[in-house]
Amino acid sequence: MIELANDRWFPVINTVLALATASLWYFTSGRIGWPLVVAILVPWGLRIAAGHFPYRRSRFDGWLFLFGITAVFSTFTAYSSEIAAGKFWIIVGAMAVFFAIISVSRRDVWLLAGASGPAGALIAIYFVMSNSWRQWPADIGLFNRIGLAWMSIRPSFPLPVLHPNTLAGMMALLFPFTIAFAFFAWRKRKIRWLQLAGVSGAITAGGLVITSSLGAWLALAVGLSVWGLWWASNQLQKRTPFSQKIIFAVLMGLLLIAGAFVLRTILGSGLGQEDSNTRLSLAQQTFFLIQDFVLTGSGLGSFPALYAQYAQVTPSFFAAYSNFYLDIWLEQGFLALVAMLLLLGNSFWMLFKRSAFRRQAPPKEPTAETILATAVPQPKRRRRRKREVQANELVWFQWATFVSLVVMVLHGLIDDALYGNLASPLLFFAPAMAIVVTRRRSDKAPPDTVRRKRWAVGLGTIAIILVALFFNFRQTVQAQWYANLGALELARVELMDWPTNQWDNGENLERFEPAIARFEQALMVDPQNRTANHRLGVIALVKRDFGTAVSYLERAHEQNQNYRGIVKSLGYGYVWHGQPDEAEQTLMVIPEARTEMNIYSSWWERQNRPDLAAKANEILIELGNRQH
Repeated sequence: MIELANDRWFPVINTVLALATASLWYFTSGRIGWPLVVAILVPWGLRIAAGHFPYRRSRFDGWLFLFGITAVFSTFTAYSSEIAAGKFWIIVGAMAVFFAIISVSRRDVWLLAGASGPAGALIAIYFVMSNSWRQWPADIGLFNRIGLAWMSIRPSFPLPVLHPNTLAGMMALLFPFTIAFAFFAWRKRKIRWLQLAGVSGAITAGGLVITSSLGAWLALAVGLSVWGLWWASNQLQKRTPFSQKIIFAVLMGLLLIAGAFVLRTILGSGLGQEDSNTRLSLAQQTFFLIQDFVLTGSGLGSFPALYAQYAQVTPSFFAAYSNFYLDIWLEQGFLALVAMLLLLGNSFWMLFKRSAFRRQAPPKEPTAETILATAVPQPKRRRRRKREVQANELVWFQWATFVSLVVMVLHGLIDDALYGNLASPLLFFAPAMAIVVTRRRSDKAPPDTVRRKRWAVGLGTIAIILVALFFNFRQTVQAQWYANLGALELARVELMDWPTNQWDNGENLERFEPAIARFEQALMVDPQNRTANHRLGVIALVKRDFGTAVSYLERAHEQNQNYRGIVKSLGYGYVWHGQPDEAEQTLMVIPEARTEMNIYSSWWERQNRPDLAAKANEILIELGNRQH
């Protein structure tokens, strides 16, 4: 068994086990938990027994572990320990997939690329067999009609329904490797492999189209366009006096101009996201939520509930995610975001240094002396020729990795296929592939002393910056610390059974006391703290103390007039406090206010508050008159 760890195929088997484990965690929402860790630890144990490190080390290890440490911390800050634990195990699975992939030899990267085709096809089939076009309607009407017709005839399977944009993002992430594998198979004259790439690629592309995920389409199109432009610039340089890089730079400039125009159109359209809310607005409101939890993060799996409760101000589900970067920042904090950005940035840097982008010296004409001096035996020449062929073939996989990273970065600006909701086993897939396709035999890991010095310098620099910020903004930081803790306390009691799909009827008010104490501490240090004023105003609304609520919310509104949750809560506070003019002016920017006031009029009657029902009817009439 120990000898198995030295076998060439051991890393491939390890990768299969890691992917299977991560997938089980993913499709069970992490409910299995600890038992599946065995499938990850057994290969590590075999490597240790064979005298190796548990995994093949890389320059990304430190940043990956920093991301993992923040994930552990975020399981304690989350409002729901069950949801947080589920997402945590999926992140652990994604990290296991990363360590398994980077253990694969560079010469076997074609296996990983070949497996991406069937993996993408399976995701496409899963989407077609599980998606509900009623729950997640397509953005394109034709696809929606086709999907609804298909739902009426397809077999019924008890499969979890995942957001189309999530599955589309994973398909787009894998698709470039299917293309690279097709080139590889064509070069090797392996017809069966080429057929596999063609069939699986067609299924993946078809599934990607049917999802109608414009963000995934756009990201994949940009990445493939860059690849295509590099190839086109290579062809054009043979017919023009300009170098390949100059031609490529001009073509890229044109692509960036066109891409910026298309991206602006997509971002402002709101296509692919919930209801009438645009992506830009969703990102803005998420950033305001981040400020409420800026010192600790809000905890794993908390975005849907927090956004609905404090930005949309509804007890029902509204949005599954914001975007890749803001979701990480909100749930795991700033350090996790920095770790992810460094992983992505270093991945691009490694590809830039060691891929087709790298400038190659022009070949020199050999002389008789150099031929005799550099002559090598025939077996060595064959081995050298084989390495050159492998290096040329590797360029396809390097470009596929580049496109996959582009998909990850650009799609992450619009959607969140890899981290949103419960994360994905492919969270670190592209950075892992960047390590494999740029690895060289001459690469050596820096000594442990060098590693420790680098981390000491990095952590020391961060510590100095944090200490300087604390002493320069001590009052603000201290107040926000108390407000941050209060926001976590409030989320735990308010979101305990989320989504309840009904408004709070004001029972069990004692549950708010720990959070109130924290917010009052914050206001003693900084009376203008937005988070504390906002949350105290929300609590006062639940307590039916509308005068106090308006007072707190007005102070919060002075600090931020664009925070939707503050605006809506303040408008409703004006209604219940009997300030219809202010309420009407404030609620004009809340499109659902008229519908909700209509519901409130009957809801307050059932709560034995006819006075508040009358106020709801009054503002309902005023809002209706203003719309007409």
